[in-house]
Amino acid sequence: LDGMGRRQSAQFFRVNAAGSRGDGMHTHGDDFEDFAPDFDFDAVTAPRADGWNAMFRIPFASLRYGPDTPWRIMVARRTPRDQFHLSTSTPIPSDAPSFIANLQPLQGVQVPSDHALLVLRPSLTVRSTRVQEPGQPTRRGSDAEASLDLKWRPRAELVVDATLNPDFSQVALDVPQLSGNTAFALELQEKRPFFFESSDLLRAPTPSLYTRSITAPRAGLRGTWRSAAVSGTAFGIDDRGGGTTLIPRAYGTDAVLQPGSRLLAGRVMADLPGQGVQWGGLWAARRYEDDRGDNLVIGPEVAWQISEPLRLRAQWLQSQTSAQPDGLGGLARGPGQSGAMLNAKLVHQTEGQQLDLRVDDIGEHFRNDSGFIPQSGITRFEAHGGRGWFQVGPLNELWFNLTAKGARAKATGEAVSYSLVPGIWLAGPRNLTWNLELHALDAVRAQPGKAPLAQRFVYSELVFTPAEWFPLFESELSLGRLADMVGGDRTYPGARLRLLNRLRPFERLELEPSVWAARLQDDGRAVYREYAGQLLAVWHFSPQQTLRAIVQRQGLDRGALALRSRSNSLVYAWRQTAGTVLYVGATGAQDFGGRRDTELFVKLQADIDELRRRF
Repeated sequence: LDGMGRRQSAQFFRVNAAGSRGDGMHTHGDDFEDFAPDFDFDAVTAPRADGWNAMFRIPFASLRYGPDTPWRIMVARRTPRDQFHLSTSTPIPSDAPSFIANLQPLQGVQVPSDHALLVLRPSLTVRSTRVQEPGQPTRRGSDAEASLDLKWRPRAELVVDATLNPDFSQVALDVPQLSGNTAFALELQEKRPFFFESSDLLRAPTPSLYTRSITAPRAGLRGTWRSAAVSGTAFGIDDRGGGTTLIPRAYGTDAVLQPGSRLLAGRVMADLPGQGVQWGGLWAARRYEDDRGDNLVIGPEVAWQISEPLRLRAQWLQSQTSAQPDGLGGLARGPGQSGAMLNAKLVHQTEGQQLDLRVDDIGEHFRNDSGFIPQSGITRFEAHGGRGWFQVGPLNELWFNLTAKGARAKATGEAVSYSLVPGIWLAGPRNLTWNLELHALDAVRAQPGKAPLAQRFVYSELVFTPAEWFPLFESELSLGRLADMVGGDRTYPGARLRLLNRLRPFERLELEPSVWAARLQDDGRAVYREYAGQLLAVWHFSPQQTLRAIVQRQGLDRGALALRSRSNSLVYAWRQTAGTVLYVGATGAQDFGGRRDTELFVKLQADIDELRRRF
């Protein structure tokens, strides 16, 4: 559903025959489907002799619309058989710029005359903790914390969100990532509800507003405006800090301890009627506590649908930074430094052909403490061309691709990395997709002044559905000679592997085992070895009640260094609606340093209006 009628973003609501629901946002600019937003809606299903029926009940309070804007809709059904079919209520040409570009008008919508809405959701978390540092006595404690979330819509175009002392712990764990052989920071997925409102408006051409850079908010206030011509969001956050601040370089990412800060950020986009042009910009101003300095980022962007197959997105940002590394692992006020970043991407897409061109120019002193910019001081380009054929024998699609990439350090002119990669991509029965790439011309320079390290490897990504009870098998494998990015002066025979499986052995049980592993070896001896594993298990007592268990293990071996960590989580959830939820759970973890944390908790969130109506 697109309540603004602009086909730039749409909310989606899904249900399967068993009654399991899903929802989120789909954005036109990058054709991205985000399941993180959680809208309040109901859906029920009923079997029939010739199939099944589904009925949705979506409150106007969960929808984003203008008072006089045209609505657009698409109804779709995905039918999993040997061939996976997607039937849609409107045709979607294969060269459409996005999945939602052809949403059809929805007639007869009776918008409420009173758009006012006020939702109050207080929460209470009670926890008991135990912490054991190596060689130190065990510390025990217990506490109770209250928080409050508010959503206010004074008019159809405007939604105001506020949060006070939010508690984002326990409910979700970050997916493990391998970090022992990379010089750059790794991006984490946002899972906190306060940042889900209109998440599509934060999706700039680059990750310029990265909400995981906000570590532990004391309070937050956000306003979101949507009208027929203009959409925008702005938020202010009082952050306790405690995470890390990224300091990007050409050859890697440094990190320092993040102080507390106050952040004011936002993004606004407007349409030029009839021109196929969106323009706007973003800003992020962060001031650190105790006079440790500031970081300001601001700049414009444009999205231009030049013709049906051709589109351009570009962004320019300017930064000014006085919060500088103090040499002791933190930040302190220092001399101001300014830098700029330019990003431009041109896409030409027709049926059976695709050409992408992208250029990034990032100044040496450009820094965005409120975004995710792990590399600076480089000029980077990427060109991708593809030619495809459809219904080739048993295959649904077959593509031949060629990708060229390169990055050069602005200070020295050295090539930081370059590659020329041919590949094939195919799609077939049982949800099959397979991508195979040959990295025969691939090099990376791990340190300035060092010779580039020539990598020679094959990359494969395979996805398919083995059986009805085994709906997803997904794998990635890189095999060949790979660079040691920490040693910095050699390549070794090695491999990187990722496996993800989703299993439904019983109607009420979901299993998702995942494995990540990497290894470099010299004459059969492991120079570097790293692994991470996660088992996610969910038992569905009913559509409202679940029991979720997560077991994670990680290990890193390099020379004499051997690190191990583990974490376990068991959480019972009772979800009456999106606003009224009860969690009861226990977590236990041991980090790489040997510290052990154990926690028992109860968390209750209630929607005041729901309780009033119910009782």
